[in-house]
Amino acid sequence: MKPFTIKIGTALGQKNQKGTVSIINAAGRIRLRWRYQGKRYSFSLGPYDKVNLKAAKKTVLQIELDMVNNQFDASLGKYSGKSIKGTDEPKNALTIVVYFEQWVKNYKQMDCDKNVDYYHLRNTLRKWGELQPDEMLTRLNTEKFGPKTYNERLSMLKGFSTWMVKQGIWSVHPFEAVSIRRVKKTEKPDRTPFSEEEIRLILDAIKNDRFCPPSSRYKHSFYYPFIYFIFKTGVRNAEAVGLRVGSLDLKHKTIIIKEALARTVQGTHAAARVRKETKNGKVRILPMTTDLEELFRPLIIGRVCDDLVFQSYSGGAIDDRMFQRRVFSVVLKRLNIPHRVLYACRHTFGSRCIEAGINPVMTAFLMGNNAETALRNYTHQMSLPKELPKI
Repeated sequence: MKPFTIKIGTALGQKNQKGTVSIINAAGRIRLRWRYQGKRYSFSLGPYDKVNLKAAKKTVLQIELDMVNNQFDASLGKYSGKSIKGTDEPKNALTIVVYFEQWVKNYKQMDCDKNVDYYHLRNTLRKWGELQPDEMLTRLNTEKFGPKTYNERLSMLKGFSTWMVKQGIWSVHPFEAVSIRRVKKTEKPDRTPFSEEEIRLILDAIKNDRFCPPSSRYKHSFYYPFIYFIFKTGVRNAEAVGLRVGSLDLKHKTIIIKEALARTVQGTHAAARVRKETKNGKVRILPMTTDLEELFRPLIIGRVCDDLVFQSYSGGAIDDRMFQRRVFSVVLKRLNIPHRVLYACRHTFGSRCIEAGINPVMTAFLMGNNAETALRNYTHQMSLPKELPKI
């Protein structure tokens, strides 16, 4: 689809005249283009919305007037601040969304077009339009976010606002003293831990293709090492998907969990995933037990350090969403086990650790959490005690 263009000062259907500026909708962003003294000029003025469009038209008139009066600023610094509504910021200021994108890209080392959390917050900022900093908290509080989503957005906005103040762009920090909302703990049935018997049945069914159609080219057993590893270690799905051969130390019998191959807004397939640090940035070392060593050895023969340990049939990263749909859920249904998401394997591991007497601090270390999180999320009682404390 070709960019939509508005030509200020030009009648409909006529060719753009000399000394006029075009406003172009370039992939959802305002772009100004014109020629002056034989040279082409262009720059962006933020998202293509009503607020910025009005500001862009004022900028266009200013540029055209300056070209006529020989007062044109070739550095463009005189014009590039017109997109911010009613601020006392420098004339070369950018829109809030553009600043946010710069912060995410250069300081958080993320991509707003791929990372789900930053993608949604950027869309929220675009919806708000250009605001004074002290108006932003009011807008945040009017959003119908649940407590968890609200806290996530607030945390990102606090980091962004701190950066804006340090850069001297804002003089106030609108989110500095704002408290998080209390999150009421609710049990999620689809994350209920599996019992020991359920684990045994699931692994046996996948390993032996009990419920895989005989004519299928994609055998369930191909993914047995992947699901066994998740049950055994309790790693997050994206950590298992992104585990590389170089993270396995067969000599010292350890597994280093330091990164993840995370899904993005483009999907969960291999091409859409991005490599990043673990969820909370923690690096942890897990013991490589004998059964895990036997599991890994045939998988890593002939592979180099950067190769994935667990691969799909095509040799790329495993799509955990497709694995859930085509293998895991199918097996649970045929075994008459209540539906669970793959993440329930992680809850199962945490609960088994606590029940086995491993203290919460060590459990938290093995899972890459803090002790409070381990106690809050993984103290599911998987079996009743035979006795109660004596009085």
